Amino acid sequence: MAQVPVGTPAHRVAEEHRVLRQLLAEIKSASAHPSGGPDAVAAHLETLRERLSEHFEEEESSGFFEQIEELTPEKAHECEALCAEHEGLLRRLDELREVGPEARREAAWGEGVNALLHALSFHEDRENELLIRALDGSVEAQD
Repeated sequence: MAQVPVGTPAHRVAEEHRVLRQLLAEIKSASAHPSGGPDAVAAHLETLRERLSEHFEEEESSGFFEQIEELTPEKAHECEALCAEHEGLLRRLDELREVGPEARREAAWGEGVNALLHALSFHEDRENELLIRALDGSVEAQD
């Protein structure tokens, strides 16, 4: 597997992906253990919102996607699609953050949190795979 060159936009984003993965794991753990309750999960969502908006801004403005497109121009449409998902993911997170304390205790809120965590993990995994393939010079087989 190719190494991400240090100091590049891709390296900074890859490092941030590691931090986000840890935060997502903490939220998942908090949601699985009722001791902290939904208020603890909600507090984690506040932290996630700040980190995620900064992370998406970094990806969009640092040249991360441009670096991938330079190495693999045929993946430009995937870069565009991933970038376009950012707004929707933040909107879903904001909707969960806006739910009041009583409604957080309902199963639907917890299910929404878990669905968002899954969507974020899937999104970040696809970005990582795209980056790795660009650095390796490989192209995924099409179905």
